[in-house]
Amino acid sequence: MSQLMERPQHDDMRAQLLKARQRVEVDALDYKRTLKAAAGGMTQREMAALLGMSQPAVAKALQRAQAVPAVVGEFNAASPYEVCQRYAAGYIDREELVRQLVEWPYKPTPWANEYGEYEESLDGTWEEVGDALRHELIDAATYDEVLMKTAD
Repeated sequence: MSQLMERPQHDDMRAQLLKARQRVEVDALDYKRTLKAAAGGMTQREMAALLGMSQPAVAKALQRAQAVPAVVGEFNAASPYEVCQRYAAGYIDREELVRQLVEWPYKPTPWANEYGEYEESLDGTWEEVGDALRHELIDAATYDEVLMKTAD
């Protein structure tokens, strides 16, 4: 009986943990993108003073930020997976998640080689939505709904 009572608490803790982790991930992406944007109008010394960091620390942060991909079009994300991360973090609701995933300009999934491995990047493909499902960022009902609406 006690295990039955603990299960909702366990599920709630899993959801909180997933949400917190995705917030860290998405906030880091937003921070790095904002750093890159700020570098276009501020000196590193100005940024350092504002952020309470040394100028060399800002330079290093800017260097790491260069690897962060830019957002796509009017989306506030660089990939379908990031859209799902924003949903899991609680930054967008389910309706907005579905809208964005249905409207996403997916790249074609590359062919796999004879070993079932992809030799090209899967970034921006439908495969990222499958990854989001496997990583529990979205549920199966959401995946199916988006799949049905993108097939139309």
